[in-house]
Amino acid sequence: MHTITIDDLVLPASWDDASDAGETFRAAAAHADRVGDARYGAGVTTLTLPERLAAWQSTDAERVERAVVRAGDRVIAASAVWLPQLESTDIGDHMLTLEPDLPDADRRAILEALLDHVERIAAAYGRTTLMGGSPARADGALTAATGFGAVDPDEPEAAALIARGYALEQVYRMSVADLRELEPTLDERWSDASAAAAQAGYDTVAWSGPTPAEHRSAMRTLHERMSTDAPVGGLALEPEVWSDERLAEFERSKTEGGRTMRTVVARHIASGELAGFTSLFVGSGDVARQHDTLVSRDHRGRRLGMLLKLANLVQLRDHHPTHPRVSTMNAEENRHMLSVNEATGFLPVGYEAVWQRKDAA
Repeated sequence: MHTITIDDLVLPASWDDASDAGETFRAAAAHADRVGDARYGAGVTTLTLPERLAAWQSTDAERVERAVVRAGDRVIAASAVWLPQLESTDIGDHMLTLEPDLPDADRRAILEALLDHVERIAAAYGRTTLMGGSPARADGALTAATGFGAVDPDEPEAAALIARGYALEQVYRMSVADLRELEPTLDERWSDASAAAAQAGYDTVAWSGPTPAEHRSAMRTLHERMSTDAPVGGLALEPEVWSDERLAEFERSKTEGGRTMRTVVARHIASGELAGFTSLFVGSGDVARQHDTLVSRDHRGRRLGMLLKLANLVQLRDHHPTHPRVSTMNAEENRHMLSVNEATGFLPVGYEAVWQRKDAA
């Protein structure tokens, strides 16, 4: 392997910027697409350059420090460190990505150098709890602390984290549904789910783009509950507080670069309370990305999760016919939502591990 260099990734002003920063960004984006294709299948995580540039920006809620690893002129690896700014401000959450064709011996050497780099960044910001990701699997020799999902401890990414004292906390599953296969029964299933919801006292409301003014307060509450009600295993994450400004920035950050945001909520008819929501981001390629899905604890047990999933698929089919596939990611211990996904038609395409190490302050 050539001598490697690790350089901070400074994002350019525009995706087609002719500067060195622009060239480095485009090389890093191509690297991210290659890694995503290898892990999850062609196109599942691919973004256009405008979408990628928007997705990689820091926000008021989360600062991101990125770097690229080069061997000669070729980008062969990259890192990102997410630094929460409003809650969980003791956490530094990092992700390392390496070119799929690198030999294992080279991968381990690069991983060690990148881990040194991201841990220095976390320390510089005073972060005493470190989190990291790596490829995982449904089964393996090392099981997550939740009891669901595992990794191969000899796989280079996992081995490097284990050697540094990281513990495997969770495993997430990436799943994809194909509307072309679900179409024959989609309308009937949607009709049945809607009728059952109406009988239980619920309906759905859908919109595209920013949250309408009349729903902002309820959506802030649902986002806050996403930070407390969704499974996080033993991760040291604090409950979030959402303001109108935070909601607006979140929605803006997800749609800059050309993506469309679609939201469906389940509404309790008698009270008007929003009982749950799901969001979908539609951009380039043929894959839409499902983001958060949540049913509040006091409204569970009424099959609203299935209602929201089917509503998403109907919205996608009716408004974005060029996007027949939709991806989603869920914690392996979230058996209820995974059961809903499986019953809806989602199939697993890959797994991601979440590791944690708590250092002394």
